[in-house]
Amino acid sequence: YIGPWLHGRFNKVNKVGDMLYPENANFDMMAEMIRWFDHYLKGVNNGIEKDPNVRYYVMGAVGEPGAPGNVWRSVNDWPIPVTETPYYLQAGGKLTTKKPTADDSFTQLIADPLNPAKIEGRGFPGARDARVVEEQENVLTFTTDTLTEAVEWTGNVKAELLVSSSAKDTDFIVRVSDVYPDGRSILIIDMIRRARYRDGFEQQKFMEPGHVYKVAFNIGWLSQIFNKGHKIRVTVASTGAPFYEPNPNTGEPITIEFPDKVVVAKNKIHHSPQQASRILAPVNP
Repeated sequence: YIGPWLHGRFNKVNKVGDMLYPENANFDMMAEMIRWFDHYLKGVNNGIEKDPNVRYYVMGAVGEPGAPGNVWRSVNDWPIPVTETPYYLQAGGKLTTKKPTADDSFTQLIADPLNPAKIEGRGFPGARDARVVEEQENVLTFTTDTLTEAVEWTGNVKAELLVSSSAKDTDFIVRVSDVYPDGRSILIIDMIRRARYRDGFEQQKFMEPGHVYKVAFNIGWLSQIFNKGHKIRVTVASTGAPFYEPNPNTGEPITIEFPDKVVVAKNKIHHSPQQASRILAPVNP
């Protein structure tokens, strides 16, 4: 069962962050576990072995009667077949499915460990209005035009950033949000990747200043329908404290105590035809 819950919050309420999902988002996980144990431990013939292998909740717009989504679906195989669709980061904060055309195009942001952008909290906040983060200095947003028809993403959302930095190491945070017609930017998923681990956590590879590198990572799994009249937004930052502890940007070993020595990194997100940063979205036609 994959529901619209925060970690361990099934069997609670259908309110997630700022969003109050329909009552059908509630799910009695305890009753389902009892069914499972009754059958497989006690031999009770309750038919659970015939249930679909996977049930997942398709999140949709909240407070918009008739909006698609906010329903459960059942499948035997996961992930479902989708069309992996690139959404390219563009100059001027645009997000489109067309590859960039401007040569040598990039957007710069500063990663100052002693003056970081702020993402409040110590746990994932859920579906909250992210504008308080997006409107800060050194936080970049890339937004589609208003959608003329609903778009469904179901599966794994990936980031492929083409980046350069003045530092040996730095962080890249990527967030995806659903922008409502009233301007609210409701966070859906986010993830961070440390540049030194861009090729895997088994090895560290530091950057050479000015060189362009691909930093690719999974942002997260979801099932979300962006309704007609909404927009899709991708946010990129290199700091977000205290939710993410700032990277000192020195390339030195990470310690429990925050180091005295730090480096202010000048990071570039490239969006040219040759170096096209993008999000790979699992579009369900």
